[in-house]
Amino acid sequence: MTVIPLKDDDDFKKHNHKATEAAAEELRRFVDDLEALDAQVSDLSREKKDIMVVVKSKGYDVKALRRLLTERKRDAAELQEERDTVEMYRNLLL
Repeated sequence: MTVIPLKDDDDFKKHNHKATEAAAEELRRFVDDLEALDAQVSDLSREKKDIMVVVKSKGYDVKALRRLLTERKRDAAELQEERDTVEMYRNLLL
């Protein structure tokens, strides 16, 4: 099998340079987008923390509120099945 050498003329070099620049620019845009999203996530986390501070200062149980939020994210049938299982275990231990 014979290996065919790559072209080594100016047009080929320009094409490769343009392709490399395009890939680098695309990568920069991805990085910029991801950094912007990280900043938004950080801001939202701070806001969430601030709300929890207010909730706690009003006398609410933050741990219970976090559990409530976690439960509300779950599928209702799955959550009910887990609650039934816990209740059954509780009854067995009494």
